[in-house]
Amino acid sequence: MAHPLQAIEPRLLGSLTLRLGGLLVFATALMMFFDVALQNEASPWGIISFELAGTPYQALRILLEWKSSNALGHAKLSLIGDFVYLIIYGSFFASLALWAGSRLDDMVWSLRAAWAATCAAVFDALENGVLLHEVMRFSSPAPFPQLGLAFAVVKFALLILSASYGAIGGALVLRRR
Repeated sequence: MAHPLQAIEPRLLGSLTLRLGGLLVFATALMMFFDVALQNEASPWGIISFELAGTPYQALRILLEWKSSNALGHAKLSLIGDFVYLIIYGSFFASLALWAGSRLDDMVWSLRAAWAATCAAVFDALENGVLLHEVMRFSSPAPFPQLGLAFAVVKFALLILSASYGAIGGALVLRRR
């Protein structure tokens, strides 16, 4: 199945990928800045600790810690901002995979890596919905933490696949020059 970014001419895909990469670096720095307020004993990795909590007990422990440090607003902002962030990283990794594939004449794996990035963004959106529900209601009953964990694990696995293809493919392209 064709990927929407395949409609872009291969000669323009490299330029788009570079621009999206710059935007991703900026957006990542911004997300990391907002995440500092969410890092504490219960959530040493900030919002990622909440994504991977997995149990109602651990998720509620993180929420209580954030409430006591007045960081619930940062958590909401981080989760809402992540809806924009997932579009940026999904587009970047998809375009990187398609660019590398067009240069390596490998559209089969390139297409799989591009769709993996797109699907990762979809799982991230689902995860954000679950986590926002927990933060807004200040409650973490089952199955919400488990769903958040499941969506996060699938998201990270797909991102690793896509990013690996993009990095290895990109390195091979640059090596051929």
